[in-house]
This record gives sequence, C-alpha cells and structure tokens, in this order.
Amino acid sequence: LIFFQLQYVLNSVWRVPPPAKDGTRAYLRNRLLAFVMVLAFVPLGPAAAEGDASVQFPSEIDLPDDLFPEGVAVGRGSTFFVGSLAYGSIYKGDLRTGEGAVFTEPTGLFTTLGLNVDQRNRVWAAGGISGTGRVYDGTTGELLATYVFTDPVQSLINDVIVTPKAAWFTDSGTLGEGCPLFCGEPRLFKVALGPGGDLPDDPYAAEEIPVDVPDIAFSNLNGIETMPGGNELIVAHTTAGALYRVDPDTGEAVVLYDDPPLVRPDGMVRLGLMLYVSENAASRIAVIKLDPSTGMGTLQDVLPVEGAQTPSTVAVFGSAVYAVDARLNTQFEGPYKIFRIER
Repeated sequence: LIFFQLQYVLNSVWRVPPPAKDGTRAYLRNRLLAFVMVLAFVPLGPAAAEGDASVQFPSEIDLPDDLFPEGVAVGRGSTFFVGSLAYGSIYKGDLRTGEGAVFTEPTGLFTTLGLNVDQRNRVWAAGGISGTGRVYDGTTGELLATYVFTDPVQSLINDVIVTPKAAWFTDSGTLGEGCPLFCGEPRLFKVALGPGGDLPDDPYAAEEIPVDVPDIAFSNLNGIETMPGGNELIVAHTTAGALYRVDPDTGEAVVLYDDPPLVRPDGMVRLGLMLYVSENAASRIAVIKLDPSTGMGTLQDVLPVEGAQTPSTVAVFGSAVYAVDARLNTQFEGPYKIFRIER
C-alpha cells in the first residue's frame, strides 16, 4: 500500500514539468510538498526503531519456578543472563521475546550470585559460598576458567564487575554475626587480565584487597561498579545502607552516599553519571547521580518495582532498567520474574 501511495505522489506532483516563465513559486511549493509527503512514509532511522521496539519488549519476563534467581546481566544485543541460587547454573534469554533456557551446567546450591558480561562476551559469575569466581563463553556456555579465592564457606562471593584491566569480586561475609554460615570479611578479590583481556591461566591468580569499611554483620559488601573514568570502584554496603568509593589498589574507602540510608542496597549498574541501585527490602531502585568532581552521589529519583518482593540486582538496556526478583523472603518459591522499569 505504501508503495502505491508513494508512486501516486511522485507521478502526480514530483514529475510536474517546470513552468516556462511564471508560476515558479507554486512549482517549488508542489515539489517541496511532495518531498514532505515522501518523508511521512519513510522510517526515521534508529531512534524511531528503538522507540517502536521498546513497546514490544515485555514488561515482565517469567523465569522457571525452580530457578531461585539472584544476579542479572545484559550481554550482546538483547540477550540477558540470570544466575540460579538453587543450582548454580546460568539462564540465558532474550529481553525482546522473554524466551530463554538454562545455559550452563549446575555448580551447586548458592554458588552463583552476581553476573557481569565483559567486552569479549564472557560471562563472569560470583561464586557465593564456593569461594570462587567463574568465567563462561557467552555464546556457547563453555566454562573458560575458575579462580579460587578462599576455601568453601569461608567467604560469600557476591558480585563482580569487569574492567579492561581486571575483574573485581566482592565478599559479603563477616567475621562477626552470621559466621560460621557466612564467614568472610569486607574485601575484594582482583583477577588481573592479560594483554587484550586474556584470562590468567593460574586458578590462584587472584589478589585479596581488604576494604576499609565497617564489618557490621552479614551482608557487608554487595554490589559493585566503577566510578566514571574507571579509576575507582563503587561498592554497596548492605547492612550500613551506604555506598562507598574504593581505591582499587589500597582498599581505602570513602562514603559516596549514605543520607538518607538506602534500604539494603544490593546489585547496581552505572550508565554515565547515573547509578541505579537495587534496594531489595524496599522493592525499588534508587537513582543516584554521581559527581566526579566531589566524589559524592545525590539521590535523584526512586523507581518502584511494582509486583516484586525483593529485587536483588539490576541491568540497563535501552530506555529501561531490568530488575530480577529473587524473592528472598520466600526462598525457593516462585513465581520468579524479571521486571522492566522505564527510567
């Protein structure tokens, strides 16, 4: 239909012969009108396509009832990955269709928490009570490497962020209340990458970096991100309800945001100067604007996650934030979902 409409416009207006002497303005006006009418039928490029596509994306994505999800990350295209606390496997799906399937082999109960996808489409997984971090091929699901940080149940490796130079893992464990079930301490584990992002061959290549924050109780350090510029890290302190800037070399920490306190901050993701932090106990996402000149953050907005019980981690795609509902208050009981929230 559009083809014939365009053909009619071109034939009836665009091909009108130019006047010999008079009528030049009318002639130009008709040609301009034809051009505008043609544009009305032509797609407006990527911006229009993205707007149309966002309408098609489901507002909720159903996950398997036995998955017990925790971490979420976005990979290439509209691909997403979700880690399973129940089995340690990773679920891979499509944000556009909502369809997906289990992607990797199981590794055991509470052995897959936070996820991050690097520039090589490798999926990094925080290994929970296993005391490890793992790396998978984001296309095939092949296990590429496992890095050992502590003995099992001597830490709770909770989240991970990957930069061009290293992968950084948080330990949510404590030396106080909650140990021996969740032993550990506020610290990071660094896996330095080789040239071009090559993975180290040594499974014990990680460096332990104690972080200068209070060891209050489980869980201490949780979500992790980078500051703009990549020279510092941001960590969420769940029990303190605060965010800290951390020197990745020394572990020295400075409060980035703590007033008013966040309600059990969990996973987070940064887009430019905007930091999206999941407040799992409040079923909402805090939007913190970062100021690199002062190293501080300001609360800009709060996005409710309607229908979720305890949204644990977040990812950004297009015009939306995606939050996975771990349902921590009713563990191992679905329904489990990913929620799409316009930002």
